[in-house]
Amino acid sequence: MIKMLSMLKIQVLQTVRDRGEMISILVLPLLLTWVFGVAFGSQGAERPVLVLWLDGDTGIYAREIRDIAADEPSIEILDATEAEATERLDSGEAGLAVRIPEGFSEDLQAGDGATLVMIVPPDSQRGRAAAEIVQGGVARVSANAEAALVSMAVVEELTAEPGIQAGAVEFAAAYETADSYWEPEPPVAVTGEQVTASDVRGENVLAPSNVHYSVGFTLMFVMFVAFGSAQGILEEREQGTLRRLLVTPASKPIILGGKSLGIIGVSAMEALILIGFGAVVFGVPWGSDPLAVIMLIGPFVLAVSGFALLITAIARTRNQLSAAGPVLATALAMLGGCYWPIEITPPSMQLIAKFTPTGWAMAGLLDVVSRSQGLSAAFVPGAVLLGMATLFFVVGLWFLRID
Repeated sequence: MIKMLSMLKIQVLQTVRDRGEMISILVLPLLLTWVFGVAFGSQGAERPVLVLWLDGDTGIYAREIRDIAADEPSIEILDATEAEATERLDSGEAGLAVRIPEGFSEDLQAGDGATLVMIVPPDSQRGRAAAEIVQGGVARVSANAEAALVSMAVVEELTAEPGIQAGAVEFAAAYETADSYWEPEPPVAVTGEQVTASDVRGENVLAPSNVHYSVGFTLMFVMFVAFGSAQGILEEREQGTLRRLLVTPASKPIILGGKSLGIIGVSAMEALILIGFGAVVFGVPWGSDPLAVIMLIGPFVLAVSGFALLITAIARTRNQLSAAGPVLATALAMLGGCYWPIEITPPSMQLIAKFTPTGWAMAGLLDVVSRSQGLSAAFVPGAVLLGMATLFFVVGLWFLRID
């Protein structure tokens, strides 16, 4: 075992000291992960919709509509003039403009049909969603005002002494009473759920894009590194280095074990680098359940290392492996859902993903990292990956020639 660990140490040191190798396992993966994370990561963590507020009324009820809407974290309200609103709506910077006319609060109190205007660009889906949020505040204020006016009319009608008028104080008190029924829960609540044609795992079906790309690119580049490390075996075999190792006290199983540990060690190092990069740069919650992540990343590293060793046993030359490795890694990344959510693909592709290590690793890691499913979500994918790793290593080591 000491000899195998020594061979692992040599492999890692050789990788670290090789500038070309470090670029391929460090610079390029981090750069591409950053590019895709910046380009598409906002889909999972969208910025709030900018709502421009053109306030011509400073009354309490106009402010209340604004306060209700501002409590929603998915929108950001900003005061603006008519000219600023036009410019920002045209440029797409803002999704909605709300114009409160002068005298809005007085018209509401008097029951004269207070009206506000919401301006949404025709192609802005997020703007329409923001308009629904503002409409919710309008509905609440409108319901309170209607209840206050009705209660005042009833009181006035039932009052024995004629001539009693309901003034602003009475309206305000009735309005406050009606509004109190909205807390802590509204009279009628509505919740929404988005479902896709897939098995629902956890609270969200589709993971945020920043999480998906961090997980997917981590798995993909671990495969690239595994194939790159496996090329070293063919290189040593072509140079006769492996054959000369047979005359040393190290036996063939020790030599093969040491070379296998070298592939595993470098691949694990790549996984740790990319996990740390995703956590620090994109805020991916890799550390939300470390044990579950280890239970998935560890078997995945073993599985792809074993697969790389198997392909190495099949390939006759280093050039064949260098040509086949990237193609196989890219194909497995596509089939496993590293580039896009597997849930949006046809059922046939989702079935194929179940026969790939990337498919099982993506499903398990997204359940753990994005959907907070914990250890229970790691058991089955981790066990399947361990089974794949065992199969790949047994077959690969059986057919691998070192002479």
